[in-house]
Amino acid sequence: MAAEVDVILERLRGEPGRVESLVSLAVDDLLSRPLPELVDPSWLSERLVEGLRASATDARTEAWIRQRIDAARGQLEGQTRRPREALPEEIIAAARDLLRRPYTPEEDLVGRLLDHRAVGNLLREVLQTALLDFAARMRPPAPPRAAGRGRLSKLVGVAQEVAGVVGQGMERQLEGKVRAFVDGAIASSVSRMVSHLCSPDRAEELAEWRSDALDVLLDVPVDRWLAELDKLDPEGLVTDLAALLRAVAGSEGLADQIRLALEAALDEAGERSARDFLEGSGLEEGWRPHLETLAVERARAVVAAPAFAEWLEDLMR
Repeated sequence: MAAEVDVILERLRGEPGRVESLVSLAVDDLLSRPLPELVDPSWLSERLVEGLRASATDARTEAWIRQRIDAARGQLEGQTRRPREALPEEIIAAARDLLRRPYTPEEDLVGRLLDHRAVGNLLREVLQTALLDFAARMRPPAPPRAAGRGRLSKLVGVAQEVAGVVGQGMERQLEGKVRAFVDGAIASSVSRMVSHLCSPDRAEELAEWRSDALDVLLDVPVDRWLAELDKLDPEGLVTDLAALLRAVAGSEGLADQIRLALEAALDEAGERSARDFLEGSGLEEGWRPHLETLAVERARAVVAAPAFAEWLEDLMR
């Protein structure tokens, strides 16, 4: 029995083609089986939800997320390089081309997004400030005070003070009228913004704006990005994310929703195999060699381990 085990181990460890053929056989079997044989929607959906709930309710999960964020932040802290320097130009160019694609959103959708108190307050502040600044610039300058101590000079001084009081009153009236005008103009301003954002004639310039915005973001140094992240209160953010995870995990019918989505995907695939499903995508041709190489390396490491020899000996026994 020991001799047989030694022979098998010698062939698996000394003849590279043995492990490679085993991995290739497993991959071929996986790709040739119909998709419904590979995925059981009921079983998979239940296991996914069970795993999610176990992670969400484990007190260590939140601490683990916080540790990962702190570790990533520690690696980036103090760096002044820009994201552009870490990304290949090909990726940046492809992202820029994607953002430059003209897009005209639906007016009703954009209107509902902009019809909000925060947007109204922003427009009110901008319009009021602009109108009042314009009125202040258009106001004629006050005449110089008359010199001297005679009756005429005193009379002119009193007239100037009266004019100043009247001017202040007119300014207060103007501010009230501006506020009233702006309050009435908010709705029309939002409507014009919607028309601008959704106009096909503006699609090109908005696409150019999105592309230029990418360049601006890529040129912001990493330490400034970290400063912006700190404004979000990372500690509170982790707590909120953990609460969101618990809410999703605890929602009723989550397993049924996942199961229905999987069943719909399998119904569309029919009895096709994984290879049929991937045909024409280039994924099998592009990824299979790399995946097999990785699998072979791991399989060889397992075969070379003493634990595998013990397992094989026990199997043969």
